[in-house]
Amino acid sequence: MEFIVVSDNHGKTAELEAILALYPNAAGFIHCGDSEMNPKDLTSFHVVTGNNDYYYTFPDELVVDFEGVRIYFTHSHKLRFGKTIEDLVARAKAKNCTIACYGHTHRFDDSVVDGIQIINPGSLYYNRDGSQPSYARVVVDAGKITVEKLFARDL
Repeated sequence: MEFIVVSDNHGKTAELEAILALYPNAAGFIHCGDSEMNPKDLTSFHVVTGNNDYYYTFPDELVVDFEGVRIYFTHSHKLRFGKTIEDLVARAKAKNCTIACYGHTHRFDDSVVDGIQIINPGSLYYNRDGSQPSYARVVVDAGKITVEKLFARDL
């Protein structure tokens, strides 16, 4: 089973359209906020609100289940500064999730903390660590989670 995680496209739509076309068999698509887009243009994505989503309202956090894998996600701008990962892990555990996804930092993250897979896809607009704009492809096979950083330039 695979799913795609994106964040922080800040109104850029071509990348989202290309991702949808490239992964027609994905179990689902997660958007971790700062889309700056109308919800009617994001119907293929599960979306949370970001700090730059001024004109449209999405939930602050969501839990989705893709083929029995529960995923918690949020933009993370409302979590405690310096304690973001700790808060993500706690919320994921409280909601019986094995994966927690977040955005906001514009920095890719693939780590495991206290048994929770933490994923930040980076930004489809620009990454603050100097790397190319990115997104994540997540594969879950027999309980093993593999996270792949992919680049918008290759879409």
